Amino acid sequence: MRTPLCLRARNATVFIPSSIHPIELDLTWLNKLNFKTASTELELIQKNTLLEKENKQLRKELLEQKLLLMEYKNATEAKLEEARVREEKPIKSNEEFKREMKQQSEETNMLMKQMMEMFQKQVQP
Repeated sequence: MRTPLCLRARNATVFIPSSIHPIELDLTWLNKLNFKTASTELELIQKNTLLEKENKQLRKELLEQKLLLMEYKNATEAKLEEARVREEKPIKSNEEFKREMKQQSEETNMLMKQMMEMFQKQVQP
């Protein structure tokens, strides 16, 4: 069947010569070009998907690390507070002990002074 094909384009008719048939056309270069473009785009999509998965995994790990850091900070601060309180107790009790000893020493000195005065009064006629 060797009849010319007609394509209609805006008020004009374009004729394709009857010697050109779709079977005779070498369109392999077009297929290769399309497949290369498609395969490149597919590769990019796959790489993008992999990068997104990796990004999500890294974000998850980062959040886990932040959580662990916060827990560690809280635990450390609590231990430091405990240590500070433990240190303050002996210091306070030591200061109280010093105050009590000073007071007892003053009382003892006053009693000794009173006793000395009494002895002096008894010794003097």
